[in-house]
Amino acid sequence: MDASISLKGYVDRRRYLWLSQPFLPLLPSLSCYVAFLYDAPILFWLTVIFWFGLVAFLDQAAPKDGSNPPENLQSSIEEDPYYMRVILCGAPAYLVNYGYVAWFIANHEMSLASYIGISISMGIVSGLALAVGHEFGHKTSRFCRRMGKYFLAVGGVGQFLIGHLKGHHVHVSTPKDFASSQMGESLYHFGFMREQPGFFKRSWTHEKERLARKKLSAWSLQNETLQQYLGTTFIFSVLTLTFGWIVLPMLLLQMYVCWWYLTLIEYCQHYGLLRQQKVNGDYSWNDSSGRPTAHISWNTNMIASNNLLLNFVRHSGHHMRSTRWYQALRDTDLDGTPTLPYCYPLMFIAAMFPPLFYSIMDKRVLHLAGGDLEKINVFPPAKDRLIKRYGNL
Repeated sequence: MDASISLKGYVDRRRYLWLSQPFLPLLPSLSCYVAFLYDAPILFWLTVIFWFGLVAFLDQAAPKDGSNPPENLQSSIEEDPYYMRVILCGAPAYLVNYGYVAWFIANHEMSLASYIGISISMGIVSGLALAVGHEFGHKTSRFCRRMGKYFLAVGGVGQFLIGHLKGHHVHVSTPKDFASSQMGESLYHFGFMREQPGFFKRSWTHEKERLARKKLSAWSLQNETLQQYLGTTFIFSVLTLTFGWIVLPMLLLQMYVCWWYLTLIEYCQHYGLLRQQKVNGDYSWNDSSGRPTAHISWNTNMIASNNLLLNFVRHSGHHMRSTRWYQALRDTDLDGTPTLPYCYPLMFIAAMFPPLFYSIMDKRVLHLAGGDLEKINVFPPAKDRLIKRYGNL
């Protein structure tokens, strides 16, 4: 019997939409084919157009998906093997996409604009691999952990997993967290000065300390961060040796685009939100159970980006139950819960223009904090500017 029907009447309305996952990684390959077929260089940017155009339109135009799996059926929903199979089917598609695009670049003349367009498109697809790697990386089984590292190696973000688990999920929405943006902090300061170096530092430091307790070198093959970067190096080396040096700039550029894709996501997910500090200096989860609450993350229920990013934009639900599978993440769009005003693609564009982003988000942060600056995660150099603009809060 179909699992979506057998769960006491509960039906996952997006059950079959998840089947897009194995095909999404092939978008740059498709764009190369159709750009050549129709002699239309703009189509090398097809994946960029898809994300910032079509996905944004669908998110804003379609009704939001506020459906929630019943709490009493969570275990059954998570045990349905269909959902894991769907994202596992996408595993070879990322390598196929790498191979085809590398072959295409090596065998066809391209303008610089087209080369950059396909590289950025590849970076967006690597961002999708990051979402799948994140999903697997949070699980506790050895198989899932290995699959998480595979997808993150494909995306070239080996620094992410350990930094995310051991840094972000511990210090989220506090000044200690390099991956929680602060009110008044620009995307570029956040990315260049805190988030990107923070992931490298946290992941390497944690693995170095963990291996030292085992009397092993940080350069041991047991270093999980190193494992992922060796995987990335292997993939890039094979492609470069097979198709020539012409593909290496594309591989490196798309990897860095993926890093910025992550930066944009992190920047929008916790902007200005702050857990309250206790007398002993620790930060409270604002929940007597000791669990994260829904109020430490910005969320959306936009259907297209939720489908692309495995419900990652139901971000409060993820922090509240970080090992829960994507199909079981619950909507936390309750009264007072932080909710982004626009979909991820549009918020990403706004973030690239700091004054625009501030005009959209600062008033919402202030509203959630009741105008109390002490309840906001403020970027220290911006404090005087914020007081001057909004008053002595």
